[in-house]
Amino acid sequence: MSRRQQWMLWFGLFTAIGLAFVSYRYLDDLARGYRDTFEVRFIEEMTGAYTAIVVIPLARFLTRRFPWGRAWFALFAAHVGTAIVFSTIHTSLMALTRREIFAALHLGPYDYGTMAYRYPMEFSHDLIVYGVVAGFMYVWNRMREEQRAALDAARLRAELVETRLANLRLQLHPHFLFNSLNAISAVMYEDPRAADTMLVRLSDYLRMTLDASDRLETEVEDELRMTSSYVDIMRARFEQRLRLRLSCEPGVEHALVPSMLLQPLVENAILHGGTGSGDGLGIDVEIRRDGEHLAIVVSDSGAGLPAGALMVEGRGLGATRSRLEQRYGDAAQFGIANRIDSPGTRVDVRLPLHAAPGAA
Repeated sequence: MSRRQQWMLWFGLFTAIGLAFVSYRYLDDLARGYRDTFEVRFIEEMTGAYTAIVVIPLARFLTRRFPWGRAWFALFAAHVGTAIVFSTIHTSLMALTRREIFAALHLGPYDYGTMAYRYPMEFSHDLIVYGVVAGFMYVWNRMREEQRAALDAARLRAELVETRLANLRLQLHPHFLFNSLNAISAVMYEDPRAADTMLVRLSDYLRMTLDASDRLETEVEDELRMTSSYVDIMRARFEQRLRLRLSCEPGVEHALVPSMLLQPLVENAILHGGTGSGDGLGIDVEIRRDGEHLAIVVSDSGAGLPAGALMVEGRGLGATRSRLEQRYGDAAQFGIANRIDSPGTRVDVRLPLHAAPGAA
């Protein structure tokens, strides 16, 4: 709430209080048989209400200067002293404004009685007003502090998650680079031309990853483009034995996924899929909408998981699973198993579907 809105709220509150007292005083006059007193009662009660607004800056200053929980004697003395100052100012303003308004409306001189008695009389009433306003401000300040603390805690948690995600993604870069250079070294002496092609494509791929290094998430179409570029590096080694098929349902091209999500999944299929069948190794990447989620399936035609063997995740798959848990919690699903309809493995990923800002 802005400062202007706060002042408007206070003004409305004191107006309502003033009108309530006008109604009480006027009805009391009618009950006692007094007539034609509405104008006088209206001036008296509304000037009393509006001049009491001076309590707000005084109470605000004291509640911030002396937070709740300080030494009780100092706290009590400070507020009693401020209440005396407020009552003195408030009573003086009421006497001044009523006198001027009565004169301007030709109602005759306003009789406020002897001020020596008026000041202590009004103090008992003003002390209640000051106490209520100061108490409300203590509650308001406490609520704001708790809200600020909650926001700070939420921001720290978000920053911690982002830091963990960034660290997990950074683990993938040396892992990927090591495996790529190892693949290049494997063909360097047997096929220098293929090794040279792989180095050029690796350079292009690294340039793409550097361009996206400051983003934790990227659009599906960009992630598919980077995946295709990575497979081009490996294709120079496997030639026609490595095939990649990318399938993306129309309408989800701009959905956001963790940056470098597909690369370790495809890399795992290449490293553990062997040469596949006699026709080579085929890798299929399918991305589609699944209700309010995004379904990603990476399957290969490789040897598959050994029957009855315990599945041990390498660094790439382990980091990918951890990234999904850190980013989405229970809203994400990650699983790897043998394909049912044909040889090979299948990795299923399910993420909450959300599009990039500004995407259609």
